[in-house]
Amino acid sequence: MCCTYLKGNMNKQSVEIRREFLDFFKLNGCHIAASDSLIPSGDKTLLFTSAGMVQFKKHFLGQSKDSFTRAASCQKCFRTSDIEQVGVTARHLTFFEMLGNFSFGDYFKKEAIPWAWEFLTKNMALPEEKLFITVYKDDAEAEEIWKKIVPSSKITKLGKETNFWNMGDTGPCGPCSEIYFDLGIDVGCKKYSCKVGCDCDRFVEVWNLVFTQFDRQLDGHLKILPRKNIDTGMGLERITAIVQGKKSIFDTDLFLPIIENCTNILNVKNDEKNKLTLRMIADHARAITFLISDGVLPSNEGRGYVLRRILRRALRQGKLFGCHKPFMNELSNCVFAIMICAYPELSSKLKNIKSIVENEEGKFLETLESGSSLLSEIIKSYKSKNLKTIDGRDVFKLHDTYGFPYDLTKEIACECGLSIDEKSFKEEQKNAQKISRSAWSGSGAKDITFYSILHKKFGDTKFVGYDNLKTSAKVLAIIKDVQEVTSLKENEIGEMILSQTSFYGESGGQIGDKGILENTSFKAQIENVSRPISSLFVHKVKVLKGNVNVGDEIFAEVLKNDRKQIARHHSATHLLQSALRDILGDHIAQAGSFVSENLMRFDFTHFSALKKEELIQIEHEINCAIMKNMTVKIENMSINEARTAGATALFGEKYGDIVRVVSIFDGEAKSTYSMELCGGTHIKNTGEIGFFKIISESSVGAGIRRIEATAGTAAQVRVLEQDNLIEKIAELLNSSKYEIVDKLSKHIEDTKLLENEIAKIKSSLISDEVDSYIKNIKQINGMNFLFVAVNDVDIKNLKAISDKLKEKIGNAVLIIVSKNVNKLSFLVSVAKDYVKEGIDASKIAKKFAAKIKGSGGGKPDFAQGGTKNLLNIENAFKNIESLME
Repeated sequence: MCCTYLKGNMNKQSVEIRREFLDFFKLNGCHIAASDSLIPSGDKTLLFTSAGMVQFKKHFLGQSKDSFTRAASCQKCFRTSDIEQVGVTARHLTFFEMLGNFSFGDYFKKEAIPWAWEFLTKNMALPEEKLFITVYKDDAEAEEIWKKIVPSSKITKLGKETNFWNMGDTGPCGPCSEIYFDLGIDVGCKKYSCKVGCDCDRFVEVWNLVFTQFDRQLDGHLKILPRKNIDTGMGLERITAIVQGKKSIFDTDLFLPIIENCTNILNVKNDEKNKLTLRMIADHARAITFLISDGVLPSNEGRGYVLRRILRRALRQGKLFGCHKPFMNELSNCVFAIMICAYPELSSKLKNIKSIVENEEGKFLETLESGSSLLSEIIKSYKSKNLKTIDGRDVFKLHDTYGFPYDLTKEIACECGLSIDEKSFKEEQKNAQKISRSAWSGSGAKDITFYSILHKKFGDTKFVGYDNLKTSAKVLAIIKDVQEVTSLKENEIGEMILSQTSFYGESGGQIGDKGILENTSFKAQIENVSRPISSLFVHKVKVLKGNVNVGDEIFAEVLKNDRKQIARHHSATHLLQSALRDILGDHIAQAGSFVSENLMRFDFTHFSALKKEELIQIEHEINCAIMKNMTVKIENMSINEARTAGATALFGEKYGDIVRVVSIFDGEAKSTYSMELCGGTHIKNTGEIGFFKIISESSVGAGIRRIEATAGTAAQVRVLEQDNLIEKIAELLNSSKYEIVDKLSKHIEDTKLLENEIAKIKSSLISDEVDSYIKNIKQINGMNFLFVAVNDVDIKNLKAISDKLKEKIGNAVLIIVSKNVNKLSFLVSVAKDYVKEGIDASKIAKKFAAKIKGSGGGKPDFAQGGTKNLLNIENAFKNIESLME
């Protein structure tokens, strides 16, 4: 439904609004900052970036080294606090873009307020009569500025509940001023008394201006900040809806194409009955696409759990529409088409995003099948005991262990005349959340608060290790058991902060250096160097002899051979990423790495396992690059220069204005082979790497592959070990190493012949036992049903038993299981005449798989499966006839 207030401006697209906002503030002297990742780079305590100011936290606190003091951005944001309202209201979203302008001790209210008004009324051409203002009741300064722009009747004073921002009980805070847009009397409560502050949807908050001007003390006193800040936020989706004359954000060009695509895929209409669900799916499609683009992958904890939750939430709605196949991955195409202009990085990631989504969808559809079977068992159990309420613990186990949605459980239970004990479910949920949070916070990270205090006390550690492996320094601090001490004695282990260091601190996937600290009074071994705060180097030491005290002058030396080998591996990761992009495509992006003296590991985005031929090709290209002895050039440049030059950045990483760029130049081709932003240590030319050898390629998650490899001396050791292994195999086979393939082939052939003989003997024994099984046949609904349990029989011989039984019995439903040492295998066979009557082997197999906590499936006449969960497996064999129901 369109409004009529913007006839001349309704064709303005969201891409134009986004661009005009940034251009407007650029003209007003603001630095235009690129959107930060949804994984916050500026605040490790946050799960997701939820506001535009997150990436500027250091700027607000006066800790940033950036030169600019005013900025503007269009920030990708993600929140789930109002997830139940998404689609229900005209304004709630999980993924959204926040337009914002900021001041860090620069401009203040007299600039921020008129700029906001100018942009809305001039650039966006919003009618002034539709705009209304709120100010904090005690903010006379903001009120006076607004009175020069709008009549007093348009200004509403509100209290601290809505118009005063606090960071916490103490600390920076300040009043807010909000700009509202009136959608008209026909929206919301429709009362003539309706005004700004009403809970209905008539007045939409467009822009929130936060004036951080106070520092709240412990006693509640508001102390004026010497450095006042501005933090504003305007949702792109809301301003787009208003500018395009829509009463709902879901009717704008940011959502409609996705909703239309969804209706086509699901074969439903976008009518009153379906629109809320379609809107929710469209929102979740946007969120899923951008979360995966920024490196979040489906998992059972942290960010990955949230991603998995919203994907499954949307997929379930599709299933309720009658769609029993993956479809969310297809919506990513539509999201891509809408957002590509603003986020060009999506181009190289789309294929991988779709692959990850489709893979996760497929797994959840299987979960829904097995979960339904488990729920049926639970419902039968409660009904047999005449119980009307299902224990929340049973429901939570279904949800937590099998991923079965709570609301679906509730809906099915209700259909069967049962309710759910929501209190016990929520208690279990809270317990699980506590465990999840403790896992998140207790991930091995150092106590940041403690080291932040040390950083404020001693400042940045000067790093001289790019050019020097030896240096003299002063001991600034000694730490033992997360406490400052004055000294360490012989054999004690602790940490030290030095005035300067040549030791590389663990970061960017590269391990910290090892080495020696000493003076005439003591000697210590450095076991690792960490950087709990990026510019503070903390040396883990073990004192080998003597004592060391705070204030001592010491000499430090990095282990030269280890550093050299680490440098070989780190430069090799750059060659590997370039080779992967050459051979597999531009969608390749680094998803993690580990670089040590013994091994290098590189994680990257890709949608399938690499073929042997591809691995050979990658290894060959890298070794060719090594033999070309390409020059490795390291230089510092501005981030904009680096991006223009085509340098590859680790997505989600936050970079300053000046960055370190590592380039590998191919002299023969007269071109740059690799260029990356990197703070690690490297060799001077690729020839120093020696040679490169891939050890393995594997999956580490949906859409993420891992290559482990070695180079230099570590690769030499690897090859020698393989040579020794081949020699030992040759010795065992009594042959030369060049004959071992032929010898092994002959051994395998002989073994197969023996296995065939054994199989014949087993088959003969099976024939003898079949008659004893037939004695247990039962009649269920006029059909022959037989359950057989055997031991140590493989699936091939289970089929043989099935065939023999069918010869003897004729029409039958057969379930045959075999318990082996580490697993249980089973098959289900249904006579064709029974299939015609509606008996389905695949459904029986899935029900049985659910009972044994395994997997199973197949066709209507034959299915098979198994499990590795053998605990109390015999209990699953009880009441086996119920599988026929």
